Amino acid sequence: MAKMYRKGETQTREIEVFELDLGEGDQAELRADPEGFFRTLLAPEIDTVNRVTIDVRIMDDLSSGVPIAGPHIVHHTVSGQWQSTVEVTKAE
Repeated sequence: MAKMYRKGETQTREIEVFELDLGEGDQAELRADPEGFFRTLLAPEIDTVNRVTIDVRIMDDLSSGVPIAGPHIVHHTVSGQWQSTVEVTKAE
């Protein structure tokens, strides 16, 4: 049976939440380079993004070629200097 263990205590300093709607052209760009798409999209709002994680349901839609229904939620978590993670999930 799988077990999960906390690796350490992380002090979260800030969480920002954005809502994301994608147009048809955006979906083509997202399919071509998912991580790069979100880094470019977030650049005006967030100085440094260390990691981008994308909900597997979104990645399944990307890989199967079906339209990516939204809206989506983007969480930006800052847990220390230069430690920034962006998570993209379906809003449902």
